[in-house]
Amino acid sequence: MEKFLYSRRRLAITGGALVIVSLLMGTRIERAFSDDNVLEQVQKYEEVLRTVQSYYVDKVDVTKLNEAAIVGLLGKLDPHSVYLPPTNVKEQAEQFEGKFEGIGVSFTIIKDTITVDSPVPGGPSDQLGIRAGDKIVTIEGKPAIKWNQDDVRKQLRGPKGTKVTVGIVRYGDAQPIDYTITRDVIPLVSVMAHFMVDPTTGYVNVGRFAGTTYDELMEALTDMRAKGMQRLILDLRENPGGYLEQAVRIADEFIGGTKTIVYTKGRASQFDDSLVSHPGDQFEKTPLVVLVNNGSASASEIVSGAFQDLDRALVVGQPTFGKGLVQRQYPLPDNSAIRLTISRYYTPSGRSIQKPYDGGHYLKPGAQASVLDDEDEDNYSHSYDISAADTSRPKFKTAAGRTIYGGGGITPDFLVRNDTTQLSTRKVWAAGVLADFTEDYVAQHVGQIKQDGDADHFIKNFRITDAMFDDILKRAKDKKVEVNTKEFSIDKPWIAVLLRATIGGQIYGNEARYRILLEDDRQYQKAFSVLDEASHLAAAFK
Repeated sequence: MEKFLYSRRRLAITGGALVIVSLLMGTRIERAFSDDNVLEQVQKYEEVLRTVQSYYVDKVDVTKLNEAAIVGLLGKLDPHSVYLPPTNVKEQAEQFEGKFEGIGVSFTIIKDTITVDSPVPGGPSDQLGIRAGDKIVTIEGKPAIKWNQDDVRKQLRGPKGTKVTVGIVRYGDAQPIDYTITRDVIPLVSVMAHFMVDPTTGYVNVGRFAGTTYDELMEALTDMRAKGMQRLILDLRENPGGYLEQAVRIADEFIGGTKTIVYTKGRASQFDDSLVSHPGDQFEKTPLVVLVNNGSASASEIVSGAFQDLDRALVVGQPTFGKGLVQRQYPLPDNSAIRLTISRYYTPSGRSIQKPYDGGHYLKPGAQASVLDDEDEDNYSHSYDISAADTSRPKFKTAAGRTIYGGGGITPDFLVRNDTTQLSTRKVWAAGVLADFTEDYVAQHVGQIKQDGDADHFIKNFRITDAMFDDILKRAKDKKVEVNTKEFSIDKPWIAVLLRATIGGQIYGNEARYRILLEDDRQYQKAFSVLDEASHLAAAFK
């Protein structure tokens, strides 16, 4: 249900737009790009637009043509330079500062296809098993190809309690699976859960880097320190990033001295910057392990990359997304905006976080995918030799001299895959059968469960029975979901954990949900097992 389940879960106005940008960005940018023959291209575009408006066989909407040209221009640059219509400017701000009602996903349109960047942790899409990388190909049975962002949002957002069915294709699946999603108020808190996993070990899950993330995290860390926390597991899986300033402040809390956390380089030198740590923060010697996966992007990669490069913490999980392009948003006169890539992020060792791309789409996975296909997945970077997988990847050195590799994203010190779910299980999950079951079960038994004891009692004693599984299969049959019982049986232990986590979360809150989910989480278990080694790194850190 929650965000890290998946791996078991995995679980052309060419010149016109440039002129607008130049006016907005000032004379320094104009000088920086003075070699471009902008005026000539603007005149060319104006001639084309006037000719179309005057002589095209049908009446044309010049505004729509203009917007389409801007979209086409930006789409030739990189996957993250985009045009935002006026309505989307407000919605984008809500992603990090407010709340909204909808299905709870952030998405990008790549090669005319809606691609999920990340489900909002704890939101309705997350709870149905939708994950980063999933492609939405239909909405309410209609092909959703070549839609613009505004079209998508109009279809996916809506009042709490209403439903929408989306068809999703996941890498490796031959056919799409329909997910019926009940819209809800999407929570935009940053710290999804924090708690002590033993008398000295704290766990905290950060779902995004929003305006309040630093304050939320410090409150959580202070609470756990008062309870005896001496070491920490920081979970950044499925965290799509957010505000750079928040990420740097958080990394600074754990990095002593004056050290580079991240630096940026752009074509225009005014966008070059270097952000450093400051001495004197209270968690600089706390042993730390960071969990990441393919859904960890941008600010998440800045934090985990800085920790790894400086030998401050161990990184566990799967290679991160590889989003290392810096955008700045520039308003346009009609309250729309463009979000333009102006520089690249680099980790302290000089690694570029950005993975390869061609214009508006990413290239197929290369070296990192081959690393994950290696059977010896739990190698530590002290001895791990990636050269057999791809000798073209650039090598870098950490502060202590360990060899690490560039090429996009952050490759963890320990590569660990979570188990994957069977197709039948995903169909049952996508159809909402599990969600319906847990909702009904809680409604019928919440009184008795609370009477039996608190969250600790529930976590230790509540179990999923054969009768409950029979009820689930009956519900699947009633919804005409074809279930391969052999496949379903393979996943029963994991389904049981998922159901317990969902029921416990609905009754006792996110802490109970996450505590149960971690029971069946190989990445977390690996992170816990290397805390002693993380302690050595923390002690040696200068």
